[in-house]
Amino acid sequence: MAKKTKRRKKVSPEELEKRNHRKDVRAVFRNAGFTKVLSVSDKEFTFNGHTSDFDDVFVYQNVILFLEYTTTKSSKIRDHLKPKKLIYDEILSNSASFIEFFENKFSKFKETRDQYYDPIQCQIRILYCSKNSVSPKYKEQISTISYFDYPLVKYFKNVAEAVKKSARFEIFSFLGLSNNEVGKDSINSSNGSEDYQGSILPHSYSNFDYGYKVISFYIDPLSLLHRSYVLRRDGWKDQAGVYQRMISKGKINNIRKYLNSKERVFINNIIVTLPSDTKLLNKNGNTLNPNTLTKTEPVTIQIPKRYNVIGLIDGQHRVFSYHEGGLYDEKIGKLREKQNLLVTGIIYPDTILDQDKTKFEANLFLEINSNQSNAKSDIKQAIGLILKPFSSESIAKALINKLNNNGPLEDNFERHFYDKKKIKTTSIVSYGLKPLIKLGGDDSLYKIWSHPQKLEIKDESDEKLLEAYLEFCTSQVNDFIAAAKDNLSSNKWTRSKEEKNKVLTTTAINGFIICLRQIIENNHKTDYAYYKNKLKHLNSFDFSEYKSSQYGRMGRDIYNKYFTNNR
Repeated sequence: MAKKTKRRKKVSPEELEKRNHRKDVRAVFRNAGFTKVLSVSDKEFTFNGHTSDFDDVFVYQNVILFLEYTTTKSSKIRDHLKPKKLIYDEILSNSASFIEFFENKFSKFKETRDQYYDPIQCQIRILYCSKNSVSPKYKEQISTISYFDYPLVKYFKNVAEAVKKSARFEIFSFLGLSNNEVGKDSINSSNGSEDYQGSILPHSYSNFDYGYKVISFYIDPLSLLHRSYVLRRDGWKDQAGVYQRMISKGKINNIRKYLNSKERVFINNIIVTLPSDTKLLNKNGNTLNPNTLTKTEPVTIQIPKRYNVIGLIDGQHRVFSYHEGGLYDEKIGKLREKQNLLVTGIIYPDTILDQDKTKFEANLFLEINSNQSNAKSDIKQAIGLILKPFSSESIAKALINKLNNNGPLEDNFERHFYDKKKIKTTSIVSYGLKPLIKLGGDDSLYKIWSHPQKLEIKDESDEKLLEAYLEFCTSQVNDFIAAAKDNLSSNKWTRSKEEKNKVLTTTAINGFIICLRQIIENNHKTDYAYYKNKLKHLNSFDFSEYKSSQYGRMGRDIYNKYFTNNR
C-alpha cells in the first residue's frame, strides 16, 4: 500500500518574511568567510542577572558577531529594542567574561571559536538586523550596537556574492574594526605600513593643485583588497557623497575566467587616491621633498596598513576579480599575492578636508568616465550633487530624493539597486523637475518663492538658502500630487503592470509636473485646496492614452481640461 504524501504546512506571509530575512543576512556572512555557530540560535541564557538570547552567532578568527533579527514594524521597534539595552551594555562592557560564560554555556560555541585567541583578544559586535527601518532617535539612544538595516543587508549580500571572502574587509570597516584589531595583526606588533617601489611625477608635469602628488607603482591585488574602498551607491557610507555603481557579479566572473585561462596580468592601470600620511622615500631612505623634483624620480612608497584608505576611482572590477574564494581560486590565489597590478595614485595633501576628498574623487571619476558609454545619466546626476549642488539638475535630483522620503510619492521611486519594480528617476529629474525648479523663468517654482533673500541663491554659496528652496519646492509638488491622488480611485494609484490606467509612471508624473508649470506660468493659485477642486473629475482622465515620452502632451491636456476655465 502506497504511503500517503504528507501535505506541507502552508507558511504564512509573516513567517516567510522572517525566513527570507534570516536567509539574506546569513548569506552575507557565509559568503564573506564567517562561520555560523550551531546550536546557539534562540537559546536563552542569563548573564550577570540579565536574561536574553541571540538569533545567530558568527565568528571569524577573533571577531565574534551576535545577531538579533526582527521583522517588527517600524512603529513597534522601540518596544522590541529598548528592553535589550541592559543586556547589550552588560555584554559589551564585560566582553571577555561574556565570551568565557558563553563558552561554558554552549559547547558548540567553544568548539567553533578560534582558541588561538584569548577572550580578551576578541572583538565582539552586536548586530541589530531589522527588516524595517529603525528611527535615528532609537539608534542614538542605543548607540553601542551596529544596525544592520535591510538596505545594508541587500548591499552586502550583493557584494559578498560577487567577491566572496574578500567582502570581509568592507564588513570590518562597517563594524568599526581597524586592521590592528582583527586576526593575528591584533596580537603581533608589525609595521604600520608596507613598502612599494615606484616613481613620482614632478608637480610641473602633473598640473594638479599644489600639495597633490602623482605616483606610479606595482602592487599585489591582496593589498588592494585589504585597504581599498569604493564610493558605491546603496552602500553604508554617507549617501550624499557616493556615486559609483554596484559591483557586478557577472563582470567579476568574466574577468576571473580571463585570469584563469590567460594567467597573465592586465596591462591597463588602476587609478586610486592615497591618504596624506603615505610616505615617500628617496634612494637613501630619506623623506623625499616633491617640490624639488625636476624630472620623474624613483621612490619608495610607504602605504599605511589600514582598511578603507585607498580610494578606487577606476578599476574596481579588475581589482575585485582577484577576490578570495569562488571559481578558479586555485590559480587566482597565486596571482593574488604577486605585485602585478600597475597603479597610478594621487596622494592627498596633509590639510585636505573629507568633503574636498569626496569632490576630488567624484570629479576624477567623471573625467575618466564621462566619454564612456557606461557613464549613464544617473551617475552624472549623483556626481552633480557633490560637485555642483546649486545647478538646476542637482536641485532637481535633491528634490526627487525628498519626494521619495515624504508625501504622496513616498517610496515609489528607485532608491536602491534592488528596487527593480519602482519608478526610475533619471527622466523625471531631467525633463520634469529640472525645468520646474530652474532659477528663473515664468513657469518655475522660483517665480512664486517669496523668500526675502531668494536672489542670493544665484551666488551659489548659501547652503541653508538652497535647503529652504528645496523645502519650498517639495511642499509645492507634494500639494499638487496629493490633490491629484485624492481625486483618483485607489486602483489607479499603483505601479502594477496589470492596471492599464495606472498613474504611478514616469509619463504620468512628468505630465503632472508639466501641468504645474503651466499653472505657475498663467498665474493660477498654487495651493492644495485649489488643485483639489480643479481636479475633481480627474478620475475620468485616460492616462493609458499617453505612451512613454508623451508627458508633454499629457501635461498640456490636463491643464487645458481642468484649469483653463473658471479660475
